[in-house]
Amino acid sequence: MKNINKKLLAVIIALALVIVFFVPFGYRSYDDGGTQKFTSLTYAVVKWNRYKSDWSSGEMKLDKYENTCFYLFPDNFKSINDLWEIRH
Repeated sequence: MKNINKKLLAVIIALALVIVFFVPFGYRSYDDGGTQKFTSLTYAVVKWNRYKSDWSSGEMKLDKYENTCFYLFPDNFKSINDLWEIRH
């Protein structure tokens, strides 16, 4: 009986660790076009929906960037602007 209790306790601890490390606990929406960031302790998922300007042709061209990116620890704790700089 003690052996079963130890196995059950190990399974419960393993599930708790998975939940703590991998289930997103943070959500943030930004006013840059609708970007969303989901954060856990080990990763972040950013659904980019951001407007960007391009002056390469001599006049301003406004484009919308839409993509989903996955960032692992330690980048998951960076600000949205720092992640944008990494991406572009």
